[in-house]
Amino acid sequence: MDTAVPPEQSKLRIGVESVGRGEVVVVVRGELDCATADQLRSAITALLNRGDITAIGLDLRGLGFIDSTGIGTLVVAQRISQQIGVRLRLTAVSAFAARILRVLGVDVMLGLPAAPSDDAALVGAD
Repeated sequence: MDTAVPPEQSKLRIGVESVGRGEVVVVVRGELDCATADQLRSAITALLNRGDITAIGLDLRGLGFIDSTGIGTLVVAQRISQQIGVRLRLTAVSAFAARILRVLGVDVMLGLPAAPSDDAALVGAD
């Protein structure tokens, strides 16, 4: 179910899918930035306030852009979820988002598997 935000007012689409008892996946598409991060924050807060959620997966495959506000929103959501006993983790990520999260060092904290070592990239490096 997508949130009811007129397309002309948002560059972000958020859907919530139930995947099991107490478990949901939040599907995020578009741009997660300073203009849209409050929408994701509100969606996650509503899920946490329900009281029956034990795990939240974040599907960021459709994320075309993320800025520092969007990343901060993910980090804070993970911290708050952990404090109240809800597991929040990334279930899927676009290549763009994965690269940024890895560069900033928040990938593992958000549940993104560590990137495989690419020894071939080291060949010829000075």
